[in-house]
Amino acid sequence: MKKVEILAPAGSVESMRAAINAGCDAVYIGGMKFGARAYANNLTEDVLLDAIDYAHVRGKQLYLTVNTLLKQEELEDSLYEYIRKYYEHGLDAVIVQDVGVMRFIHENFPDLPIHASTQMTLTMAQGAEVLKEYGVTRMVTSRELDLKEIKRIRETTSLEIESFVHGALCYCYSGQCFMSSMIGGRSGNRGRCAQPCRMEYRVSEQGKRVSSSEESYILSPKDMCTLSNVADLMDSGIDSFKIEGRMKRYEYSAGVVEAYRREIDRYLELGSIKYREFHKNNPKVLRDEMLRLQDLYNRGGFNQGYYNSHNGKEMMSMHRPNHSGVLVGSVKSKKGIQAEILLKEDVNAQDILEFRNSGEKTYDFTVKDGVGKGHILTTNVKPGSKIEIGDEVYRTKNEALLSELSEKYYDTDKKVLAYGSFYAKVGEPMSFTVWADISSDSLADKTEPITITEYGEIVMEAKNQPMSEENIREKLMKTKDTPFEFDNLTIYLEGNVFLPVSKLNELRRTALIQLEEAMASAFRREVGDHSNNQVDKLSELVDSETMDQIGTIETKNQIGTTETKNQIGTTETRDHIGLITTIRNKNQLSPVLDCPEVQIVYLDLAELSRKELPNLVARCKERGKIVYLLLPHIMRAPTYDEYLKNKELWMVDTIDGYVIKNFEELYLLRTELKTSKEIRLDYNMYVLNHEAEKFYQDLGINNFTASIELNQSELIKLGCKNFDLLVYGYLPLMVSAQCVRKNTTECKPGNLNQPAILEDRMHMKFRVKTNCNYCYNTIYNSKCLSLLSSQSEVLSLAPKSLRLDFTFEDENEVAKVLRQFVRVYCYGESGSLPGEEYSKGHFKRGIL
Repeated sequence: MKKVEILAPAGSVESMRAAINAGCDAVYIGGMKFGARAYANNLTEDVLLDAIDYAHVRGKQLYLTVNTLLKQEELEDSLYEYIRKYYEHGLDAVIVQDVGVMRFIHENFPDLPIHASTQMTLTMAQGAEVLKEYGVTRMVTSRELDLKEIKRIRETTSLEIESFVHGALCYCYSGQCFMSSMIGGRSGNRGRCAQPCRMEYRVSEQGKRVSSSEESYILSPKDMCTLSNVADLMDSGIDSFKIEGRMKRYEYSAGVVEAYRREIDRYLELGSIKYREFHKNNPKVLRDEMLRLQDLYNRGGFNQGYYNSHNGKEMMSMHRPNHSGVLVGSVKSKKGIQAEILLKEDVNAQDILEFRNSGEKTYDFTVKDGVGKGHILTTNVKPGSKIEIGDEVYRTKNEALLSELSEKYYDTDKKVLAYGSFYAKVGEPMSFTVWADISSDSLADKTEPITITEYGEIVMEAKNQPMSEENIREKLMKTKDTPFEFDNLTIYLEGNVFLPVSKLNELRRTALIQLEEAMASAFRREVGDHSNNQVDKLSELVDSETMDQIGTIETKNQIGTTETKNQIGTTETRDHIGLITTIRNKNQLSPVLDCPEVQIVYLDLAELSRKELPNLVARCKERGKIVYLLLPHIMRAPTYDEYLKNKELWMVDTIDGYVIKNFEELYLLRTELKTSKEIRLDYNMYVLNHEAEKFYQDLGINNFTASIELNQSELIKLGCKNFDLLVYGYLPLMVSAQCVRKNTTECKPGNLNQPAILEDRMHMKFRVKTNCNYCYNTIYNSKCLSLLSSQSEVLSLAPKSLRLDFTFEDENEVAKVLRQFVRVYCYGESGSLPGEEYSKGHFKRGIL
């Protein structure tokens, strides 16, 4: 039966050791740079090198997180040396988000496996196929996928599939979140998410609050736990079960690994059918396991992720955003400062218990002595505490469980089985041969065990009592301070041998040290000369005929020449920078068409009616506009199939190209539909460095939208000649499979014109747009981006075009905004936008 990897989080050396001792197959861990958990106890260089050896000697693998977006100077100045040392030491794989980082690593370290991070928002095998020739051997699926989608991926790719099975869930699709970035400058794409999804909000519609005051953590999902779904997940074809939790304690890593190790091993032993029968007949087994996992960490209980649910309130922890603990009893009586608790679970000495009234904490205390289930625990409480009969009591710290896990998996390392043969003959050097198996998948071609022979002192003849085999065995079996224990040890003696105990111990120590070093050294490698190993051919995903057609597309001049009566009422002829507008409803189109300075129109396919699309395109063409179709933010299998099936409804011949937001759309257009029309990237297809630029150019894409997380100085360093720059629009902060409306009121199918309002504790109001066609929510920034007052700085960047995105604006508002931007950017006049407060986004401040 197929082996499945348990991949454990290691936010520290302690977590790594505990997870490995508990039975994981691999760990993922961050160094001091470029990891998506910048605030974890990430490892220094020397410690990380030792960690690689520690894992390899024990037959485990270590993956390094390089899963953030890198700015040009970071990639240029330090990435090579950062990776080189770990690569040479035997690093098993890197986890990567940035396609520039991916391209760079593959060029310089071509035999280093690359795992495409969940931050790449891969929802289908087709998306991962785009990355395959750049060293990607594994795709980490988006957490939002269901089992049917996972099975389809398994059927359509040879890549390894890694999927999350336990731990925290993001509210937003990973890699698509700007909320922390825009609110406080801490970007999730840089490993510094401030977790705004765990803050309080209120929801209103048409001025009326619709969310409950008791359920104010609107964006806070429960943690996922799929322990009861192990059989389904194993049957789906997942290769690696990934556990989230690099910010948690080492006991957490150990406890979660222990639970999944036990269940996966049971599945492998019994097979799918008998495994399911076992749990049907023994429900208490999973119940007890789940209780231990809840004690380690849970938010209002667990959900099972999205494997069997598309979304819903039952997946959310809207009462409390942090550890909820385990319900262990309720208040039976309360007299003065003394409360009696009737226990429904055993509690232990040093457990922390918390009284809750209507879900709110009123008082907590540390248990002095353990008390059994069904008994009464009596405690004194703080005077004035609002504790009432019937209040629930939760355990937020299970001291006995933490101590057990620490003792089992941290205090003592699990030993590696070794084998030995000792030989001693009078008059000859004694010798000790030791060997152990290398079981890591990283050395799949290594079949022979690692063997070391060490020689010691000349064996003397005993004058009185010769040493016995048992006596020698006792000394050689003392392996406490090594990673090994002997599974089998043979001893050959010739003559009446005498061996000084100190020399025998020295021989044992030296042999086992050499064995450990040899096992670690088996993974070492050298960097070849790959400095000129450029990717000099386009992806095979794009056939030669399509590439020939792409090569003949005329590059459109983005600097327009206008001779007309312009928007400020004068007639003149002058060169000006080209403008792009994105429209999301048909009423926004008329003022765009009436503005000759707008050269390019993006029509949002996710928002506009397919039936009206040909007419909208025709109207644009009649006014001389260049037209691109903007594809959906997320393209999962049902959407992909629908677009493929109904291609005649949206692949209008007269359009000039497409703007894509994900890799699935790239594969759909180039490989499935073989379009020769131009493909452009939206700003969530991140290009923060020249290597990312080259990656897309390898695929025939030469027009990008500048990242909304780069500031002016960073854009100068990157260079903007191939970039359009967004200068106006409400920025989408989150794209989520969850639905704010459904979770606070009810599911209301149909694209709703009036957005819901999400209000935070600072009274900032974020509009939430519901897209029922594709069943996702988009949360927009409270302030509209406007670089109207930054004309000189923007033009000094010399971008290809300037882009204005319209979302909630009506026809008149679109006309007003266009009029002002045309005055300022096309004719050098002064201008201003009336009304609300605007934001410059990251154009000035940048991100951490």
